Amino acid sequence: MRFLFPSFLFALLAIAIPVIIHLFSFKRHKTVYFSNVDFLKDIKKESKKKSRLKQLLILAARILAIIFLVFAFAQPYIPANRDTQKQIRQTVAIYIDNSFSMNALSEQGQLLEVARNKALDICLAYPAGTKFRLFTNDLKPKHQHDLNREQFIREVSEVQPSPNVVPFSLVYNRFSEEQNADGSKSDKNLYFISDFQRPVSDFGNFSDKSIFSYYLPLVPNEVANLYIDSCWVEVPAHRLGQEENVMVRIKNSSNQHYQNLPLKLYLNDSLKSITNFTVEAQNDIVASLKYTNNTSGLQLGRIEISDYPFTHDNNWYISYQVERNLKALAIFSNSKTSQEGLAYLEALFANDDYVILEKMNEQSLQVNRLNEFNTIFLVNTENFSSGFLNELETVVKNGASVVLFPELKSNPALLNNFLSRFNANRITGTDSTTQEISRIEFENTFYSDVFKKREQNPILPKIKGHLRFESATRSDEQNLLAFQNGDKALSQLNIENGKAWIFSFPLNNENEAFAHDILFVPTLYNMVLNSLPKQEISFTVGQNTFYYLPRNINLDLNASVEIVNRKNQDKIIPTVTASGQGMRIDFGDQITGDGHYLIENDGVAVASMAFNFDRKESDLRYFTADEIESNLEENQLNNATLVRAVDRNFSEVLSEIQNGKQLWKLCILLALFFILAEVLLIRFWK
Repeated sequence: MRFLFPSFLFALLAIAIPVIIHLFSFKRHKTVYFSNVDFLKDIKKESKKKSRLKQLLILAARILAIIFLVFAFAQPYIPANRDTQKQIRQTVAIYIDNSFSMNALSEQGQLLEVARNKALDICLAYPAGTKFRLFTNDLKPKHQHDLNREQFIREVSEVQPSPNVVPFSLVYNRFSEEQNADGSKSDKNLYFISDFQRPVSDFGNFSDKSIFSYYLPLVPNEVANLYIDSCWVEVPAHRLGQEENVMVRIKNSSNQHYQNLPLKLYLNDSLKSITNFTVEAQNDIVASLKYTNNTSGLQLGRIEISDYPFTHDNNWYISYQVERNLKALAIFSNSKTSQEGLAYLEALFANDDYVILEKMNEQSLQVNRLNEFNTIFLVNTENFSSGFLNELETVVKNGASVVLFPELKSNPALLNNFLSRFNANRITGTDSTTQEISRIEFENTFYSDVFKKREQNPILPKIKGHLRFESATRSDEQNLLAFQNGDKALSQLNIENGKAWIFSFPLNNENEAFAHDILFVPTLYNMVLNSLPKQEISFTVGQNTFYYLPRNINLDLNASVEIVNRKNQDKIIPTVTASGQGMRIDFGDQITGDGHYLIENDGVAVASMAFNFDRKESDLRYFTADEIESNLEENQLNNATLVRAVDRNFSEVLSEIQNGKQLWKLCILLALFFILAEVLLIRFWK
């Protein structure tokens, strides 16, 4: 307990007055003559004891009346914090949680509406001239400036639900940094008005412990939520005729069991797949939806469940592109063996409408066009310039694939220079003997769906001479084919978003057994099919602010580039820049709703993006008031105060916050009580 005016405590010396009166009685005694006093002796003793007790009680009442009267003038209080702010100038920041979870209802109404009203009460409780700051999940630039009372009231009235999810530490630390940079000596007060969901209430990340922070928890009615938490595909690359397997994680945050509910997938506005799911209370499941890509072009999908009252997380949007055709490039030289290998590739893809093969002589190679192709075949070539290798490495890392058929008679140093770019095992020598391919890695996904039946002792082609490589593994290189002596015949490497396939023998007439074998077609064709770039099927509103176009899409920058919201046809003008990864589309924080967004170039849709709301808001687990207080103590936030009685008049709450719990009224009541006790003792105790 502390005193607002401790100097009044000197008046406690007035306690000496009733003590002196008690010690020196100024009353004159009157003598009464009585004939026989023997019967009065016992009465005298008893009366003397009662009189002494009466006088002591009167003395105590007088002393206590004086003490509490002095205390009333000194104004005692119990401070709300260990260090109560007393600066005349104060900056008051109020964070209104306007996330989707604040759409829940409480006994006072919708939580967001209650939060807005409480923010206005806080504002009106402070004196005129106080500077205010407003924080919401939108983190708008205009809220970075101080507001007067009228401006603050206007801004609060415009706060609407937001899809953004902001941890408390971001608001707390930003306010601290801005105030410290301002150099103001005013007290820093920060109010949090929220439902205090567990995923965002990160008190342990608060940096500056000097801020006076106050926490007003709003308690919603008991709610249940069934929602789609996440979605992914089994294969991140998509081709025509491919069976898609879409995995959907569904969470149940209620105490109710759900059985045989429908899960639907719409593709390009048509119902494509449907299944039923069952999920236990406070649990989650992963459901699977399968379908086949029967058409090429942009694929716009929506996965849907039904649940109330929260509907923002009932849909999950996906988007990807199925290429109409795949482009392959064969790079050859003027050597005989290179011409022979090129002939086999031409024969394989000659009448194929899906795989388009283009040829380039290494002497007239257009390096700037390498990013146009999904697969690049190096057909028994010998020379690799540094400029070519640099560009090849870039396009492979960005999602293309390279296939190497080596020339046995070439300089090993040149080949090793190529292999080192992709961290492949280096060449150690040449084996001129004829070896039969004896092992196929059937378990690898590359060959897993190629053969319906696996022969125990299949007859495989014989290869006349091959390169030998280091036996020590330097990378994640996987052998797909191997010879009888254990040497590798074909290996695969993953290089960031792309792949590299390394043959240990050339493709020429001496090895025509391989070109004529049943193994040849699925091996090379699968290389092209597996060269499809990985695609992100969905993004999160408020987190993703840019998008890289697939590298085979070239924009006409002289024409308009727009992002069109497919729901309402609203348009966004992005910033387009060229980079090594492709054309970068920057749209910042302009995408605020979920759904499909089309990237249009001169009115033609060239790519698409699918956005979903952050699912942190779907996790309806809250901190209780006791848990909030415990967290504040654990993280040593000594200047933090939990406001439990949120529905009280905030002027009273603020008075307690700034001056502590006032006790002067109680002191006056107690002083009056003891004065009354003295009067009653004197009047009725005879």
